[in-house]
Amino acid sequence: MKNIIFVILSLFFANELSASDVTTSDTSKSYSIKLAQADIGKGKIKFLIMGGFAPKHYEGEAVFEKKYKIKYYQFGCVLPESISIADYNKVVANYLDGKYGKGWRKEVRKDVVLEDVRWNRVVGK
Repeated sequence: MKNIIFVILSLFFANELSASDVTTSDTSKSYSIKLAQADIGKGKIKFLIMGGFAPKHYEGEAVFEKKYKIKYYQFGCVLPESISIADYNKVVANYLDGKYGKGWRKEVRKDVVLEDVRWNRVVGK
């Protein structure tokens, strides 16, 4: 009986000690950054937006898209685990800052997230 308990505890602690330091969050962050850079390189610039059951459209968003040559891409109510919207959008925001200055931040939709959504911070605030 002692041997079985020892084996179980050994397996438990061995698993804890050998657990990878890379989390899904880390992986989605690096993937999202690379994806945003690739999209910018292809000229397919967009802001990712967490949607809901139905997509939202705001007055003036078409003007913003045309002016800054960017699209809004709205996900539905389920987001892919492989993408970090905040990390993707940060890369796009840095690109827009470099190309147009920071004035675009006053015109962008307020639901464009640039920070970790758990902190509820958005562009322009």
